[in-house]
Amino acid sequence: MKQKIRNHLHNIHHFLVSIVLITKGYTKIEHHHSLIGWIILISGIAVMLYFIFLKLTQKEHSLLTIIIHLFESFALFLTTYVYFQEGKQFLPYITFIAAIGFLIPIVLELIRHRQTLKRSSNDSLTEQ
Repeated sequence: MKQKIRNHLHNIHHFLVSIVLITKGYTKIEHHHSLIGWIILISGIAVMLYFIFLKLTQKEHSLLTIIIHLFESFALFLTTYVYFQEGKQFLPYITFIAAIGFLIPIVLELIRHRQTLKRSSNDSLTEQ
């Protein structure tokens, strides 16, 4: 049951982040900040496609998850920069914390992957 709730929360956060990124990217493009706007918009669309992919397949892929978290983190750092440029008071800090929050699962997944590789190489050495 906990795993199901966790998966639903992951899906909700990917969906919400994609909506925020898509709307912010579109707004920036309208205000003639094309490069940043397109980067944020494309990142939002990529996250939305990932959300749809998860809903259709009901499977998570570790490499794809890492890539999407990188997209989300990078786009949220850009959004933080945009919010600072616009003079917002609290939104830059929220998006900055969220961007760092997306980096944490990446680090944890890479550590887990490295440990798995070490275990498998040790197992193969002991079998020989």
